[in-house]
Amino acid sequence: MQTAVRVAPRSVICSRREIVKRHITGFVLAIVALAGIKLAPTWAVMLVIVVVALGSVREMGSLLGGLGKPPWPIVAHLGTLAAMASFVPGGPPLSAVLLALIVIVSARAIFSSAGAATCLERAIGTIVPALTIGLLTGHLCALLLAPGGIERGRDLMVLTLLVVYAADTAAYYGGRAMGRHRLAPRISPKKTVEGAVFGLIGAGLTSLLAPAWFFRALAWEQAVALGLAIGLAGMLGDLSESLLKRAAAVKDSGTLLPGHGGLLDRIDSLLFAAPVVYWYHHYWMAG
Repeated sequence: MQTAVRVAPRSVICSRREIVKRHITGFVLAIVALAGIKLAPTWAVMLVIVVVALGSVREMGSLLGGLGKPPWPIVAHLGTLAAMASFVPGGPPLSAVLLALIVIVSARAIFSSAGAATCLERAIGTIVPALTIGLLTGHLCALLLAPGGIERGRDLMVLTLLVVYAADTAAYYGGRAMGRHRLAPRISPKKTVEGAVFGLIGAGLTSLLAPAWFFRALAWEQAVALGLAIGLAGMLGDLSESLLKRAAAVKDSGTLLPGHGGLLDRIDSLLFAAPVVYWYHHYWMAG
């Protein structure tokens, strides 16, 4: 008597492979990023941030292009760099950068041979990535150079990365195991309220590693507060990018990272978390 052997459908096998690929890529990226932040020279870390920022502008520009708002690439990239530079000591004031961006985009639109409607769409597609990516990655630069010495800035960045990665992982597995109630079904149908709760728990618990391990100057209560704030900000960043992808009718922002899509898919949570950590440090820890 032969025993029937159940073979998993091809779609299930592919899905499992994608999940494994996703988490292998995420783990490798996390290890490389953490080691780089702690060991690499400051200029090298800054260079990586710049490269990631420019790559993210390119991906966001592609998404906006799919919505009929393609940017003027050179202006978008230069605007991003200028916005980032405003967060570096000795850089231009942010107000001057914003003014220059508005003037340059306006001039580019006025003297373009395209129609008025097209120029307006391209102006929007240029300003949005320049400001969004420029301001958010600028906070990463500011975090690295935070008052209190280079080691303080590195510790803040490591804390941010660890908590973002832990929250994302906890939300993913918690949502798969116990997810029942959709968090934002119109934007990201697979995300659940239960997954978000697991993500916040993961963020809070991981943040407690900081004062016990590498960030001894951080008080326990501040670690928990920061962890929860990072978790919430990361979710907002993830959903914001999901909104853009949903509008553009694409699954991923790019194909650079196996199992993760593009750069924006990997750093969307980090981009929103960095300003939270920077300003928390600026107002409640720097003194």
